[in-house]
Amino acid sequence: MRLLLLLSAVLSSPLTTLAYPNPTQESNLDTYYDALNKRENLCSLKSPPVICQPNSSVTATDTAQRAYNFYRAFVVDGDPRTMFSLIDNVYQQHHPGYASGPQAIWSLFCNGNKIGTEKNTAWCFDASTNMSYAQYSTTDRWRWVGGCVHEHWDQGEKIPSKDKCYVLNAIAT
Repeated sequence: MRLLLLLSAVLSSPLTTLAYPNPTQESNLDTYYDALNKRENLCSLKSPPVICQPNSSVTATDTAQRAYNFYRAFVVDGDPRTMFSLIDNVYQQHHPGYASGPQAIWSLFCNGNKIGTEKNTAWCFDASTNMSYAQYSTTDRWRWVGGCVHEHWDQGEKIPSKDKCYVLNAIAT
């Protein structure tokens, strides 16, 4: 009986390894890994599926968590659905040449490309100013109103010192 079980395991093991792609067999490893890093592409939609509805009862703690979720969606995960669900319908853009409103930036982010990892980027939410920051090749700053991203800056911005950054409960992240 044990011999039969062992024989069946030995004979089926090559089949299970064939089910997983082998990147060394790919002619272009960059294409393989890019496919793994690509997220949901929503560019077939003409506008974001859901945008944030400001709510004055959202607390600083809730806003800090939302700001972290926004950072993850925008920088680390490349998740346009979550990203735009945290942007309000005003989204005032302070970058010259860009119009305000979530629709104005939809085509830039609908494809789900990620920008970096938590190891090579930084995040901060300063509750005293209701601003969040993401630092990667540049530094973005967003003002939060009613739990939603309301304004954006990205020129000459500096991420605050760690002592000004909100510390999230490790369980909540």
